[in-house]
Formats: sequence, structure tokens, C-alpha cells
Amino acid sequence: MKYLLVSLLLIIGLTGCASQRITELSTAEDWVGLANYDVEAGRKSRSEQDLTSLGASDKEQQSEYQTAYEAHVKEYCKPDNGYHAGISGKPRNSVCIDDAPQGWLYEDNWETGLEAGKIF
Repeated sequence: MKYLLVSLLLIIGLTGCASQRITELSTAEDWVGLANYDVEAGRKSRSEQDLTSLGASDKEQQSEYQTAYEAHVKEYCKPDNGYHAGISGKPRNSVCIDDAPQGWLYEDNWETGLEAGKIF
């Protein structure tokens, strides 16, 4: 029971940090930063409705987000980066694994990195 409570508090705390970062980026109207954050967090691309609720109300802002998101997927989700994410202990990134063209290779490299991280 003690471990369950600690785990729950940790999850709530991490969720709060994520929400705060999203608020910071949207308040600053940093749509490129938000796109990069979403890719690295393994979050699917935000819909027009989601972006509008965050303050990206015009098509230009939404296009800026979408263009940055797609560009960051291409860069961040390169298979070699999977190893670095794994050895750093980052969680499974469904954007890089499920949506990227070489997702299977990214996942293999990520798993290898996870195993290597356990050794150190």
C-alpha cells in the first residue's frame, strides 16, 4: 500500500510538471517549442481544437506547430537516437516507434539502450 501511494504521488507530480511546461509554451506562443516537447514526450500531434484551446487560434500558428512537429519527428525519431533515449532511461516513445518510418529500428535501439543503461 505504501508503494502504491508513493507511485501515485509521483505520477501526480510528474503530470503537474508536464502541464506547467505546456502552459509555459502556449502562453509564450512558442508553437515550435510545443511541437518539439510533444514529439519528445511521445505525444501524438495536437488537433486544431487542442491548439485553439491553447491559444493557437489562427491557421498560421497551427501550421507553424504542425510543420515543426513533422520536422522534429524526422530528426528526433532517427533510429540512432533510440539508443540514446534508452540508455537515458526515457520511456517508450510511441510517436517514434509507431508513427515513424523506421520505428521498428528505433524501438530495437531503444531496448538495447535500456539494457545497457541497467549495466551502469
